[in-house]
Amino acid sequence: MAKNKNPLLLEAHRINYRLRSTFFFRRIHEYQTFDILEDIHKLIPYADNFNWQNRKKWKIAEDAYAVVEHNELALIQVFCHPRVIRGNPKLIAYYRNISVISQKAVKYLTGIDTKKIEDGTLSDLSEPHAFSLAELFNEHISLIIESAFGKLREAELQGLLLASTGAQIDGSWRNGIGDEAKKAVQRILIREAIRRDIFCALIRRNDNELIPLENGRIEKALKNIRLFKGAMLSTQREILFSSEPDISILDHDGATLLVIEVKGGTDPAGALERYGAAKKSLEASLRHNKKVRTCVIASCITPEVGDRMKKDRTISRYFNLTEVISHETRRNRFLNYVFSFIQKG
Repeated sequence: MAKNKNPLLLEAHRINYRLRSTFFFRRIHEYQTFDILEDIHKLIPYADNFNWQNRKKWKIAEDAYAVVEHNELALIQVFCHPRVIRGNPKLIAYYRNISVISQKAVKYLTGIDTKKIEDGTLSDLSEPHAFSLAELFNEHISLIIESAFGKLREAELQGLLLASTGAQIDGSWRNGIGDEAKKAVQRILIREAIRRDIFCALIRRNDNELIPLENGRIEKALKNIRLFKGAMLSTQREILFSSEPDISILDHDGATLLVIEVKGGTDPAGALERYGAAKKSLEASLRHNKKVRTCVIASCITPEVGDRMKKDRTISRYFNLTEVISHETRRNRFLNYVFSFIQKG
C-alpha cells in the first residue's frame, strides 16, 4: 500500500504522473493536432479538384485506392496528394501520423527533416521533397488499409492520428519533465492573476503582441503557454518567463521584485544537483539587484536539501512543487507569497 512506500519515491511518482498528464494535454495542442484535422475537413469540399491519375507513381496500392474510392471517405483524407502538402506543408503532420511514421523515421527513410515544417518554422516544401514524402506516406497507409481487410472508417483514421501523436509525445516526456513543471507554475500564476482581476494581457514571445482577456483567447493561449514570455498586470507590474531565472516579477519601474526558480525533477537522487542549479541562478539575480527576493519551488526535496535551503541566505522562501500542484491550501500559500509582491502598494 502507498503508506508503506518511501515518501520521497512516492512523491517522485506523484509529481511525475501529474506533470505527465498536463504535458500530454499541452503537447497535443502545441502539435496542432485538432487544427490539422480541421484543415483536412476544409479541403473535402474541394476533393474533386485533385487528380489521382498518377497514384501508382505516388505508391498508392490499387486495392487500397479502390477501398477508399467506394466508401464515405474523401481520397485526400487518406492518401497524400503532393499538391496538398505543397499548398499546406503543415498537413505533412496529418499524413505522417495516420501513416504511423515518426519524424525520426521520416528523416531516416527520406533524408527530410519535417519537424520545422510541421511546426510552421519553414513554410515552403520543394517538389522533390513533396513527392518523396507522398510516396512514403501512401505506401504505409496502403499497407494499413490492406491489413484492415478492405474496411476503413474516419474514426479509425483519427485513432491512428492520436495514437501516433501520443507516441511522439511520450518519446519527448523524459526530457520534458523540468519544462512542464515550469509551464504548470506559469499557468497557475496567470490563472490567479485573472481570478484576482488584475490581468491585462499575455505578451507573445515572437512579436510582443498583447493578448487580452477576451473571446476565449486566453484559454487557448494557456494551452500553448510556451508561445508567451509573460503577462502585463493592472498593478503596473509584469510577470516574465525566461530561463534563468524561470519567472520574474517586475515592478512598475522595471526593477525586479521577485525571482522564482522551478525545479521539477522526479529523481530524489538529483535533489542536491537541482538545488545547486537553482542557487546558482538566484545568486546571479542577487548580483544584479541585492534587494531582489528569491523563491525556489521544487519537487522531491530530500531532508538534506530542505535543511540546506532553510539555512541558505540566497533563498528567501521555498515551496514543495508537488504540494503546490496538488493541494489547494499549499498552493494558496505560494500564491499569496508571490502576489504580495504583485499587489503591494
